[in-house]
Amino acid sequence: MPKIFITGGISSGKSDFAEKTAISIYSSYFSGTETPPLEKRTDSSLYFIATAKFSGKNFCEPDEDMMQKIKKHKEKRSGVFEVRENFENLSGEIDKICGAPLNMKTVILIDSMTLWLSSAFKDISDYDFTFDAILKICADLKKIKCSVVTVADSLGFNMVPADAYLRKFIELNGLMEQKLSALSDEAYCVIAGNPLPLKQIKGEI
Repeated sequence: MPKIFITGGISSGKSDFAEKTAISIYSSYFSGTETPPLEKRTDSSLYFIATAKFSGKNFCEPDEDMMQKIKKHKEKRSGVFEVRENFENLSGEIDKICGAPLNMKTVILIDSMTLWLSSAFKDISDYDFTFDAILKICADLKKIKCSVVTVADSLGFNMVPADAYLRKFIELNGLMEQKLSALSDEAYCVIAGNPLPLKQIKGEI
């Protein structure tokens, strides 16, 4: 039941790598047999939690370019996932998936944690509240007994923006990435489509 964290820049290929990683973990539960379609699954499940939201002040404004990007992601997404989106509470959604009866063969892909962060951190006055939310979601991810693949945008290599809100957002995102990496068994940074290992356990996924 590995927990894997994947980061990288915008359009780096991290989402494709994350999907392949989640499907690889899921397929390993079937001893090399073909992955069954959604309607035939009985003892395991593969979930895609999409976190994009566009309400209030948001790191990613609800412009046409962003909507097209989300559309392309949906079109490329593998059909083997059971998709969860348009929810209000990420921790609550994870609890629904991993609730009783406990299914240790469940695999959850969360893409992306940076977009989730942008929906929590709406104003600079939300800093302490958002940091507490980061700690809570990371604690929840650490304790659940199923496999989780988390994805985030690496923003720390960018120029420091003049806007105070964006500076604090980048700071919170970096702290969140540290927490997600710490709780994970493996961590990767994807650059130009190439996953570079940051942290690995022995053996294969």
